Amino acid sequence: MRAEKQEATGKKQLSVVLEAIELETAKKVAKKRGVSTSSLVRMLILDEARRLDIQ
Repeated sequence: MRAEKQEATGKKQLSVVLEAIELETAKKVAKKRGVSTSSLVRMLILDEARRLDIQ
């Protein structure tokens, strides 16, 4: 995984290296949920944090 980058907005970026099939699957899931792939990743991280009781 690459180092996080900081944009002008103050938000940080996370780069993830995926195989083509993984990216296509992520895009399909995001489309089915009606969100962008970045929103999907954020939602999955927050859902997992809640599941693990991480704040």
